[in-house]
Amino acid sequence: MVNYASYGIGGVASQIHYASLAGLEILRNGGNAFDAAITVSSVLSVLLPHTGGIGGDGFLLAMDSSGELIAYNGSGRTSRIFPVDEYLEIKPIRGPLTITVPGLVDLWGWIQENYASMDLLDLLRPAISLAENGFYVQEQLGKAIINSYKELMHYSSWVKTFGLLKKGDHVKFRDLARVLRIIGKRGSREFYEGKLAEEIVEKLSEQGVLIDYEDFSGHYGEIVKPIKMYYKDYELYELPPNTQGLTTLELLKLVEISELNKKRFNDENRIVEFFKLSIIAYGDRDTYISDPRFYSVDADFILSENRLKSLINRKLGMTMDIPEADTTFFVVGDRNGNIVGFIQSIFYPFGSGIVVNEIPFQNRGYGFAKVKGLPNSPAPLKRPLHTLSILLAEHDREGIYIIGCAGGHLRPQIHSEILMNIVDYGMSLSEAIDAPRYMLLDFVNGEIKKGIVEIDLGIKPSHKCIDVVDAKTPRTGIVHALRYSKNKVYEFVADSRGGGKAIPIF
Repeated sequence: MVNYASYGIGGVASQIHYASLAGLEILRNGGNAFDAAITVSSVLSVLLPHTGGIGGDGFLLAMDSSGELIAYNGSGRTSRIFPVDEYLEIKPIRGPLTITVPGLVDLWGWIQENYASMDLLDLLRPAISLAENGFYVQEQLGKAIINSYKELMHYSSWVKTFGLLKKGDHVKFRDLARVLRIIGKRGSREFYEGKLAEEIVEKLSEQGVLIDYEDFSGHYGEIVKPIKMYYKDYELYELPPNTQGLTTLELLKLVEISELNKKRFNDENRIVEFFKLSIIAYGDRDTYISDPRFYSVDADFILSENRLKSLINRKLGMTMDIPEADTTFFVVGDRNGNIVGFIQSIFYPFGSGIVVNEIPFQNRGYGFAKVKGLPNSPAPLKRPLHTLSILLAEHDREGIYIIGCAGGHLRPQIHSEILMNIVDYGMSLSEAIDAPRYMLLDFVNGEIKKGIVEIDLGIKPSHKCIDVVDAKTPRTGIVHALRYSKNKVYEFVADSRGGGKAIPIF
């Protein structure tokens, strides 16, 4: 299946057709891109609960009609009494110790207060209706339940909510609908410091979660300043730490310095070298990136050309397993030129495995380093290294691109490959997303342990650790993107790997 671009004076591209339609309806009824973003986010939270929702985090990177860049970090922190020693001993992947305070609802509230034009309850109505009246389980959710069952069958709240569902079942989440209605009527802060917050905290506590009311009431996201870098004549922006946005920029800088982008697209040596450069970028990520309140990394130092040149040919003894995770990303643009990139996640499919009021809670705490003494080592009231990030690229002639994806730890590679396809290989946005991808999955002692290339790349790798996989697998990411041209026409693309829809307004 080929990705086709949709053109218009506004529109939405998301992972679920109905979510795109719901956002489109907001735009048609006079709402702006920020209004539509809240609606799309909330609908995705109902239809794709394994990827993101109000038990998880969210980030925004946008540009308003005046050209102002807007960035918001909606990620949560550990509790005030977070048991560091217990965490380091157990090294949990799921469960109570991996839950951090969810930040998505705070992000909705911040958007609504500062940029939206419609009432929050009206923006949440499509999601409330879906949850209350029911919907049919779509293929993505059905597959996630099957694939997660063995790992999550020991979490009774998950089994009760999701465990018996399968593709095509009609399901109602009336308790979730009630929660969304309360948020819509009373505002986003009710989720953090009202009776609803008290209820949620109590039910989390019953399942062993050491997060209390004060942790919830103390949560606020924050406005952040994106990191800026040039790649050729494109001005790039990514979200700053605690996200891995800097890792994308470092990888692209390494590509440019090494002149890897001068090799043929389907040259196997280019793919192998890209993986080796990725090892350098991931090594820096896990060395330097953390909650900036605990450790502030100097982006200029990380991106220094002399420093990166010295790393390219040096053997680095780093080891990493890059796990797959679930996320959902979407883009919205309106007729006034407001453009929004929005990403939300509960990390692994269904997050921690703990469910309250039909809300899966994230396992973002798994993102901490598993030893003491590092910038990203766990601590109370600390945000873990976060895989979520968004890429914005601006060019004098081409206009503005916003690119994002589901892809977890693979995101820096995915963002880099899409941008390289556009800038270095002359592809349109739809071609860039449609093009075959290649991903480094594991490395040991600085050497490639496992990589994959999609079969359409047209090569049979001689490297023993690189496998060929089916064309357009979701394993290589699910990308959604837009381009806003200088003549004020949008191009929206939804990745066929995820089955989403890009729907324009004419």
